[in-house]
Amino acid sequence: MFSRHYCAVLLFACGLAAADDFWVESRDELIPTVIEFPDVAEGTPVPLVVLAHGHGGSKDENGGFAELALMLAENGIASVRMDFPGCGDSAEEFAQNNITNMLYDIDASLRFTLDKFDIDRDRIGILGYSMGGRLAMLAADPLYSAMVLWAPVADNGPQVMFRFLGGRDNYYKLRSQAVRDGSVLFETPWNTEQRLGKEWFYDMERTAPLYSIRRYEGPLLILHGTDDRLISPDNATAARDAAVASKAVTLDLVEGATHGFGFYSEDPEVRAHVLGTSVAFLRERLKEAD
Repeated sequence: MFSRHYCAVLLFACGLAAADDFWVESRDELIPTVIEFPDVAEGTPVPLVVLAHGHGGSKDENGGFAELALMLAENGIASVRMDFPGCGDSAEEFAQNNITNMLYDIDASLRFTLDKFDIDRDRIGILGYSMGGRLAMLAADPLYSAMVLWAPVADNGPQVMFRFLGGRDNYYKLRSQAVRDGSVLFETPWNTEQRLGKEWFYDMERTAPLYSIRRYEGPLLILHGTDDRLISPDNATAARDAAVASKAVTLDLVEGATHGFGFYSEDPEVRAHVLGTSVAFLRERLKEAD
């Protein structure tokens, strides 16, 4: 964790009720953050789930994370989700979007939530989608007693992103330009532009989520689409096999699902399965017996 860099927060909200928007200070920047809190008696500690979105996504993930947060709240579980640099309501440039900064922002948002809300610190989970799954694996910590990975970018090093960046040769071409100029403009497979900073490349190359997940001892749920053409399902099986200390690992290969999981495509059955399976797992692992 990165709590040594956690500092004071600027709070832009009227109260501490459900679905409040905040600006949390991290790295001398203000991070757009949403905390969804269940309707419970005042002073009642509740479980918490940290939600980490994917590369170029947002704290709502086209409605997927927003719906997930509501479902968790209906099951008595709070959640916190944030926009990473250059995403959603973030005021930063996308060139600041790198693993180091995102891990700081996860930690700052988590610490803020623990300071301001009644959270049971023995019942905290984390859920990461795509690049957010890589972040969750890297953030593996005894603090988290449950983890969910959606189509995680799990392989050590940058190879898993070669396809996203147009192949190995194009990856190193873009990398060279970013190192030379500080950043490089890149067109995604969805015809949007992103400016990747050199630190994005450095972080992808130096991080090893499959090593980090080896120390995670809590229960783990991994969901990955069999028809994911962006991040191979091999990442899911690699994450499962690497989680050697976990007390229980469940791998759910969702038949016919793509990387969008129904959030970025018209596939309501897949969407319902991913959301329902994740909420059921987190409720079972984080909620005390009723």
